[in-house]
Amino acid sequence: MSLTPERLIYNELLERLKKHYVNLHELILFGCEVPLKKEGDSTIRADLLGIVAGLSGIAIIELKKSSQTERQAYTELLAYASHLHSIFPTISKDDISYILISPMKERIVREATIYSFLFDEKPVFAFVPTWEDDDITTLKLIPWIPKEEEIIYVHQSIFSPKNFELFKVTWDFMEDWNADEGESPTTYMIERMDKIASYAAQLMEAKGIHGFAYTSQAFPELPFLPNALIIAGINPFKVAKDNYLLKNGKSLSELDSIPDEAINILQIIPELANKAKLVNEQNDYFYDLIATWSNTIVKITFDTVDLMTTGRSNEIIDRGWGTMDWQEYKRLMFEDSLCFNYSIRATGIIRKLFTDYSKEDFKYLSKYGYENHPYLSHGDIPTHIVDYINEQGYFRDFLKRLFDPFYQVKDEFLDDQ
Repeated sequence: MSLTPERLIYNELLERLKKHYVNLHELILFGCEVPLKKEGDSTIRADLLGIVAGLSGIAIIELKKSSQTERQAYTELLAYASHLHSIFPTISKDDISYILISPMKERIVREATIYSFLFDEKPVFAFVPTWEDDDITTLKLIPWIPKEEEIIYVHQSIFSPKNFELFKVTWDFMEDWNADEGESPTTYMIERMDKIASYAAQLMEAKGIHGFAYTSQAFPELPFLPNALIIAGINPFKVAKDNYLLKNGKSLSELDSIPDEAINILQIIPELANKAKLVNEQNDYFYDLIATWSNTIVKITFDTVDLMTTGRSNEIIDRGWGTMDWQEYKRLMFEDSLCFNYSIRATGIIRKLFTDYSKEDFKYLSKYGYENHPYLSHGDIPTHIVDYINEQGYFRDFLKRLFDPFYQVKDEFLDDQ
C-alpha cells in the first residue's frame, strides 16, 4: 500500500478533527446574536460566542439553515474573527475556534473548511444539523468529516515541481564568510549561512508562503559568486490553474502541456461573468497573476540578503540572481551540484508534511529497521529527528516522495496506524 501525500494529509486531518471534536464537548456559550460592530456602523452579528473549557481563546459559532445561505458562512466567520483581532491585539490562530453548523451541501464551503484547516491551520469544525418531523427537540449535530477523495485534489493540484517558484540570489566573497581554495567551510561559516535561511523562512511563514529556504556556497575553486540564498514557494495561481483543469476532466499527464495563458480569470472565478464577461475574456489578468507572483519571493530573498550582509563598512557587494522552478533548478548542475548545500528550512504545509513524513519514518524504523525502507535503506539515519529535520539529503528524498509518491512500505505497518 502506498503512503501517498493525500493519505498522510487525510490521516493528519482526521487526527486534528478528532482532537478538536473532543475539546468541543467542553464548549460553554456566553453570547447569542452578538453585534461585533460599533454603534453607527453596519451591524454584523455572531450567532453564538463561547469558550472551550480548559483551552485558551474564543469560539465563534455560525448557523446556516440551508445550502442557499451557507456560502456566506466563511465571509461572516472571518469578519467576526477580524473584529476580535481588533479587540484583542496579538491574538493567535489558536485563540479563535471556528464552528460552522450547516448542511455542508456546497462544494465551495466544504473546500473552504478543508483549506482553512490545512493551509491556514485554523481550528475549524463543521456540524451538519439533523432533526425529525420539524421537531426541534430531535435536533442532532453530526460532525462533518471530509471524504478522502476530496483531499486528492489537494495533492494533485499543488505538489508539482512546476508549481514551485524558485529565486536565487548570489553574492561575492566576503572576508571570514568563505573558505579558501582546497578547504571546506568552517562550522562558524555554516552556522552563519544557516541563520540567513532561518530568517528567510520566518518571513515566509509570516506571509503564509508554503515552501522552503536554504543557503549554499560554491566550491572555493570555482569562478562563481560563492554565497547564495535559495527560496522556493508554491505559486497559488499555478495551483488554481491545475485545480481548475483537474476538476474539468483533464488528467495529470495533460497539465504540463496546457500553457498558463490558455486559462483566463473568468474560468477561475466564473461569478465575474455577471458583471464583466467581455473584459475578462479579452485580457490576460489571470496569466498576469501567475507571472508576477514570484515577485513575492524575490522581495523576501533580496530583503533577507540586504539585511544579513549589512556591515559597519557600507561596502558594496556584487550580486547575481535568477528565477526558475524546482525542476529547472535541479537540471542545472552548476546551480545545485557544485556547491555546499546547507540546512533547509521548510514552511507552511511543506513543513507540516515533512514533519509528518519524518515521524512516520521513525515509527517505521523503530519497528522494522532500515533495510527495507524505500528511501532510508542506506542506514545513514540519526538517532533522533532533531538531527534529521533540516538536513538537505533527507528533505530532498521527501520532495521526491511528494512529487512521485508511489513507493511501497509494509502493509502491516500502515494497517497498524
